Amino acid sequence: MSLGLGAPAAQVSARELATLVVEGLNLEDVNPAEVDLLAPLFGGGLDLDSLDVLEISLLVQQRYGVKLKADDPNNETIFASLQSLADHIATLAAQR
Repeated sequence: MSLGLGAPAAQVSARELATLVVEGLNLEDVNPAEVDLLAPLFGGGLDLDSLDVLEISLLVQQRYGVKLKADDPNNETIFASLQSLADHIATLAAQR
């Protein structure tokens, strides 16, 4: 399922976000359908780093039309898991 720019908040799902991240970051050994949506993105789970966050931010902006702020004081919580990131994207999309 492909969403266009500025997809409605109701259509933001953590599973779709998993697919976007796995494909966008070229995580070849990871099956998006098997990703634990509540697993930590850093230091476990997908084991991402700060450069990956920049790439994810760009992917999210392109797909959902919302901008993730590098200086958001809640980034640790926002990027805690794919589910928390999907929830944040939905909130931002609803505010547009």
